[in-house]
Amino acid sequence: METSFKLKILTPDGILFSDSARQVTARNSTGEFGVLPGHTVFASDIVSGKMDIISQTGENMSFEVGNGLISVEGEEVTIALDSGTKV
Repeated sequence: METSFKLKILTPDGILFSDSARQVTARNSTGEFGVLPGHTVFASDIVSGKMDIISQTGENMSFEVGNGLISVEGEEVTIALDSGTKV
């Protein structure tokens, strides 16, 4: 079983994050959700607020993000946001 997935977070200003990750936690219009390795195919909105990432090395990172979309397909997760800042 995979222990990480490829994660790319894009904003109009450029790439906010591009590396392997173990977990992403964010909020959509119905509540909080998480993505782990092996997650089923998934697409959703993301609402502005806090997004947390655990990198492949175990580092915890937090971001303040604007609205956007997430796509999970296989071991690749892509997030497109209208804004984002690492905090």
